[in-house]
Amino acid sequence: MAAATNFEEQWENGVRVVKLAFLALSERERAKLQGLSTALREQKCAMQALVAQVGAASHCARCGGECCVAGKYHFTRADLVIYLVTGATLFEPLFGNGLCPYLGRSGCLIPPAYRPFNCITFNCERIEDLLSAREVSCFYQMERDLRRIYGEIRSLFPRKSLEGALLSEALP
Repeated sequence: MAAATNFEEQWENGVRVVKLAFLALSERERAKLQGLSTALREQKCAMQALVAQVGAASHCARCGGECCVAGKYHFTRADLVIYLVTGATLFEPLFGNGLCPYLGRSGCLIPPAYRPFNCITFNCERIEDLLSAREVSCFYQMERDLRRIYGEIRSLFPRKSLEGALLSEALP
C-alpha cells in the first residue's frame, strides 16, 4: 500500500506543478498551445481510427491489456497540459489495480484523443499484422508527426519542465 500512496502523492504533486507551469504561460503561448493541442488530439484520433478498421479494440479486450502492465509511466506532463488547455475533466487513476492505473473495468480511462504517446502509438503484432503495408507506413508517418507536435508543445515551457512521466518508479 505504501507504493500506491507514493504514486498518489506523485500524481497530486505532478498535477500541481504542471498546472502552475501552464498558468505561467503568456496569452500568445496559450493560443499557440491551443492550436497544437487540437493538432495533437486530431492526430491521435486519426491513428486510433486507422487501427479501429481492423478491430483493434476487440483484440485488446481479448488479451486483457497485456501491454498495459507498466502503463503508469506513460502519462506525461505534456499529456496533462492537453487536459488543462482544453478544460477536459481529468480522470482519476486507479492505483493498486496491478495493471496500468489508467485502466478501468471497461477499458482505458483516457479517451483516445488524450492517451499518452506510448499508448496511442503501440500496436502489437496481432494488430499490426492486420494492417496493409500502406496503412503501416501511414501509421508510422503519423507517429513521427505526433512526436513533432509533442516537441513543439514542450518548447513553449521552460527547459525540461514538461519532460518525463507524471509518475516515476515508486520507492519501496
